[in-house]
Amino acid sequence: MDVWLYAWIKIRRYRKKIMLLNLDFSGHNTHYGTHGLHSYAAKCPPQLVKYGLEEYSKIGDLVLDPMVGSGTTLVEAKIHKRNSIGYDIDPLACLISRTKSNFISDKIIDKAYLAVINKTNKDILLLQKKTKSLALLKRSTPPEFPNIDYWFNKGVQEKLALLAFHINNTKMNNKVRDFLWVAFSGIILAKASVANARDIVHSRHHFLKHQNEPDVLEKFEKRILKMRKQMQEFGQLCGDSKLKVNVHTGDARSLPIKNNSIDFVFTSPPYATALDYPRAHFLAVSWMQPVLGVNYKKYKQKGGTYIGSEHGTTQEKVYDTKLGTTAQSIIAQLKRIDNRKSRLVERYFHDMSCAISEMNRVLKPNKHVVIVVCPSHIRKIEIPTHKVFTEIASSLGMKLVAEHIRTIDAGKRVLPHVRGGFGNRMSTEYVLIYKKGN
Repeated sequence: MDVWLYAWIKIRRYRKKIMLLNLDFSGHNTHYGTHGLHSYAAKCPPQLVKYGLEEYSKIGDLVLDPMVGSGTTLVEAKIHKRNSIGYDIDPLACLISRTKSNFISDKIIDKAYLAVINKTNKDILLLQKKTKSLALLKRSTPPEFPNIDYWFNKGVQEKLALLAFHINNTKMNNKVRDFLWVAFSGIILAKASVANARDIVHSRHHFLKHQNEPDVLEKFEKRILKMRKQMQEFGQLCGDSKLKVNVHTGDARSLPIKNNSIDFVFTSPPYATALDYPRAHFLAVSWMQPVLGVNYKKYKQKGGTYIGSEHGTTQEKVYDTKLGTTAQSIIAQLKRIDNRKSRLVERYFHDMSCAISEMNRVLKPNKHVVIVVCPSHIRKIEIPTHKVFTEIASSLGMKLVAEHIRTIDAGKRVLPHVRGGFGNRMSTEYVLIYKKGN
């Protein structure tokens, strides 16, 4: 009798927990700590990562995000006393996530910032006096990339070039230099951008001519001030932490990580052909070759290899991976309407099959993977990505232990603009929890 009573109580508690579970986080502050350090499309709410960490990992564990984006998983892991490692194919994403997840003292930031801003102001005064030396002309010459005069006023170009030069040549450690570069990127990839653009965080931003030339240094100063406050709050949340955070430029389809070495995986992968990060980021990346090691041309070429990219090859290809019935059905439906889209979606599913396989490989036995995925519509055909992922995971021997549906807060999570011809706007996400077997 006692055994049956105990079982009944456990069932009641479990049902109550499921009923009370609400992962929408509508109205919650999602910009605490360094989470608001830089704009980024389709960011996962930190409260969702916190839920995953608390439910499926413990203090001191090693957490992996193989498609780290802007670093939400790493920041939350640091706050909640977990070690973490992140990979991303996009160099700007790696810079942002590395900066967000590593604390820097305000005294060091202040010293570096003042050195950069004073030198930049000095050069601007020399330009205004028309006392241009060859060295000054070189410092104030912007990089070459297509349509630079369309996207940036001439005066803005000179000031951004000077600012970039002095950030790159500041005599401080790499963490502080990265912090300044993130601020630099932030004044371009922002709602009130110094570029002639609006909706700039979206991958389909539009031209917007400024009535008055934006004040580059004023915007940079305001950005730095805000970021300093965010960084100090992050430090207070983390405390005197000795935890390790590592961020690497890498591909989720081929991770340089040992088998059975990760305690927990949390990731929110790109959508199928919905977001084009290189097109969203190029206005900043084109200025940042010294820190990112890639120019506009190479960055654009690399964009075609991203998971979910709407660019790149769509030629017939024989894949090593096999897809389940749901994926095959979607591909067949799309092929009758739009052959190119069907091949892009097929490539996306095969890429994600490789990525999920890698997550399974590096995860320790009996540990968990949480994947946050958003079903979408392409050519008005529903793409139930969550079902495809579960078929992939099942084929690898991973068990779906929970599936939660959450409503996306449209006011906070920046998603691509969708017009009627493309289908319904993304409004819900699936939180999929898989467990690796023995």
